[in-house]
Amino acid sequence: MAPTVLPALLALLALAFPLQAASPGAIEKVLTLEEARRLAFLNDARLLSAEQDKIIAEERVREARYLFLPEFGLQASATKYEARYPFSLSGDFRNILLFPDNPPTYGANTGNIYSGRGYMRMSLYEGRRNINTLRLAQAAQKQATSNYESVKMDLALSVKEVFYRLLLAQERARASRQTQEAAKRVLSGGRLDGWERVEVEALLARARATASEAAHNLDLSRLAFLKNLNLELDTPFRVEGKLESQPVEMNIERAVLWAMELRPELQSETYKAQMDAISVNLASARRNPTVFLAGDYELTGLRFPLRDNNWDATVGIRIPLSYDYWSQIKQKRAEQRQGQLKRTELQDRVRLEVRQAYETLQYWQKEWPLRRQQFERVEKLFEAVSGQGGGSLARLRAMSSVLDLKLASLSALTEHMLAHARLERAVGRQIP
Repeated sequence: MAPTVLPALLALLALAFPLQAASPGAIEKVLTLEEARRLAFLNDARLLSAEQDKIIAEERVREARYLFLPEFGLQASATKYEARYPFSLSGDFRNILLFPDNPPTYGANTGNIYSGRGYMRMSLYEGRRNINTLRLAQAAQKQATSNYESVKMDLALSVKEVFYRLLLAQERARASRQTQEAAKRVLSGGRLDGWERVEVEALLARARATASEAAHNLDLSRLAFLKNLNLELDTPFRVEGKLESQPVEMNIERAVLWAMELRPELQSETYKAQMDAISVNLASARRNPTVFLAGDYELTGLRFPLRDNNWDATVGIRIPLSYDYWSQIKQKRAEQRQGQLKRTELQDRVRLEVRQAYETLQYWQKEWPLRRQQFERVEKLFEAVSGQGGGSLARLRAMSSVLDLKLASLSALTEHMLAHARLERAVGRQIP
């Protein structure tokens, strides 16, 4: 029986293991630009961290609003004690007075005491500290939202760059392989004299090196794409998209104006200015008196049920006397001035970014159509001459030149698309 079962088990194992080995490479992701952007937004650690900052800021605003509400609470205690002389419990237990049993006897007397209370505390006037705390939290929330939008825009630009450069790397690798295959066909076709063979061999060597370099750059572009999307670096995938663009009409003064109004970084600094001003107000409010309202209702007794009750309602005022009042004011005003200097520097940097992005876009907007026209004109000439015959070496030279012009046109097109994306990032909004 055993010799019959063993081959069957081996056969089942042989069938099972190839299936397990083939399954990991069976699924290939097809990624468009929108899908790549969606995955990047889901996986990027900076964006996720900025999103958590938004949540933290929202909860701090909620906490600041609670400062305007009265505080209610309940407290209960049970105490067993021994007393020779009267004493009181600690402040945590309302300083309840405890006495020895009457009449006094020699030695310590023991007893139990029970207490329950409800209390209320509410600030009536605190020198605008609560309202300034709320405004500070609200400004911090807006700043966290602006930081989130800034990181999101940076990530969207980064995804576009790696996506379009990957498409360009694929085109370069494909064109380099075509040139290499054409050189191999010419070399294997024969009918070449000595000098022609030397030139074809040199062209083939150059085409092989170019194709190898293009394949290496394609691998690096694929890794950069996966890294930008925070996917596993061995993930099988292919991208689908086209390298195409349209001319962009934009006035530089309008672009700078949009950037000053819409850039999340500048909005974040505006909220930071509000926070600095509120911090100065908070520091100034440290000398203001505080008026508060408090109330207690308490039941205390030596046994259950508790019948004896106490209650109180108190309106109080607290006037702080601090030694470091002026030092705090000077510190906050210095921080406010420091923030103003940083905002001025950031505004200058944003203006420079917008103008650089605009000039780059204008250059490629002029250069890209010229390269495309040159490529299309030479391509038509090549197609017209291809049917007339002629030397294979001249045909190889012409094909190599046409492919070079095609790649130059595609490079200019890619740079125009990226320049458009960078100007959108510099401005802070989409430009149709």
